[in-house]
Amino acid sequence: MARVRILSIYDDGAKVNTPLIGGKGKSLLIDVDGEKTLFDTGLRGRYLLHNMDQLGVDADSVNRIVISHGSINHMGGLDSFLGKREESVDVYTESSSWECKRRFGTLLSPENSVKINMHDVQDWIQLSEHLFITPPVNQIANEVALVVKTSKGAIVISACAHGGIVDTLALVKEKFGRIHALIGGLHLNKVKQPVVNILAEELRENYGNPELYLNGCTTGEGIQKLRAAFTKDWVQDLFVGYELEFVL
Repeated sequence: MARVRILSIYDDGAKVNTPLIGGKGKSLLIDVDGEKTLFDTGLRGRYLLHNMDQLGVDADSVNRIVISHGSINHMGGLDSFLGKREESVDVYTESSSWECKRRFGTLLSPENSVKINMHDVQDWIQLSEHLFITPPVNQIANEVALVVKTSKGAIVISACAHGGIVDTLALVKEKFGRIHALIGGLHLNKVKQPVVNILAEELRENYGNPELYLNGCTTGEGIQKLRAAFTKDWVQDLFVGYELEFVL
């Protein structure tokens, strides 16, 4: 039976009692349809490469990269990743992401910048039979998300949801119908409990009460508030080293 596997490679938190490193930023590896897609590259290249090594992920095994938006926390590790590859790689992102720069120096070294085949994301893009990129949501941070189509509904993979997670889900629901799971970051830092309660009710009433696997800019505080709004077991962590598997 065909499946999708989603592995957390970079996140603020890491699986305990392992050599894996937690750090600000996000990177997920989506293995579906016989291809591997890296979603974001985290902030620090050495953390990314360390975790990849510990998790047995070879840079040259990755078929493509999708960058959610132009934030150093989400594409800071790209240069180090490219440095570990022999071959060029397709990189999908909204074109303004390339305006992202490090505080000192450029994002990419000259020798690694030539390894990128750039693809500008302005509309839905189908990467394989079951994997899709959304258009930028509301043009806020020009952020895109990933969607995995399954028989139980869409799996939405969010980086930060700067364009609004409800609007992201509405976009996905319009195209795919039911939402089965929501994975990643929801940008709930410092969001008050009553607002989180409203979000939870929206997810229950309008989006089929999707399974929730959260990390990154959701923050530990935001995750706890969502657990208070749902039930403790319904909202799961997705730290570095955690892997999810779904039937397609």
